[in-house]
Amino acid sequence: MHALLYDACMTTAQTTPAPAIRLRIDVWNTWASSENLASETAQARRIGHSQTTLNRILRGEVAPGEKFIAAALAATGAKFEDLFEIAEAG
Repeated sequence: MHALLYDACMTTAQTTPAPAIRLRIDVWNTWASSENLASETAQARRIGHSQTTLNRILRGEVAPGEKFIAAALAATGAKFEDLFEIAEAG
């Protein structure tokens, strides 16, 4: 019985993708423009991250991690819900 319950839980967990945090690119671009940060390199430097990381987040290849989120919020002065969104995974 326990094995069946475990299998049912594992199947559900494996088929239900978790939501993902995504950067609101329009808000990011507005901030970058207001700060005269025309290049991704300048933007990344401002928040203390690499241009590669920023580019991958902007293209949606990876979700922003906690250090990126903290740095972006500190640099922009934005609230989490203004700069990031919770989106369905996939």
